[in-house]
Amino acid sequence: MKRLEIFAAIISVALAAAGCTKDGPDLFKGNWSFKTSGTVVLTPSGSSAGTETMTASIVTESGQMDIITADKDLGDMVITMNAVLGDAVVMNAVAKGDSLTVDRFSRRVRLQVGMDTVDADVNVSGGARRYDDTIIFDLEYAGMCTYNGNGYVIGGSDIRCVAKLNDY
Repeated sequence: MKRLEIFAAIISVALAAAGCTKDGPDLFKGNWSFKTSGTVVLTPSGSSAGTETMTASIVTESGQMDIITADKDLGDMVITMNAVLGDAVVMNAVAKGDSLTVDRFSRRVRLQVGMDTVDADVNVSGGARRYDDTIIFDLEYAGMCTYNGNGYVIGGSDIRCVAKLNDY
């Protein structure tokens, strides 16, 4: 009888611990501090004779991020990013299990090409995973920009956004 009581207690504790595990929207919602950085590849478009493929860095952004639940049953989330000295960005995402998938959206970014800064219109997509109190976004930028009068296709991106949970 004693063994049965111990076994029942162990099962109860295991079920209680499993019930406390967050996933989906509950895993990602909150107020975060973020920093975004990385590189993209600029490939000449059309007949840009004499131009070469280049790597450009995105101008680093940091600020506050809020992730809120739009529809818990569907996993729909809204992410707002308010960059210091920059733009406010709103994006939609879907949280499922331990991953977050960012819906494609358009925005303007600044690229550092050598000593010059260039504005570029890009489509952004990607995903994220949470590790303890940190979310790491892997983002893909695709679009076009003009540098020194030549058109370039933006691709080959290696963009990361790291968000740290703000404790209150």
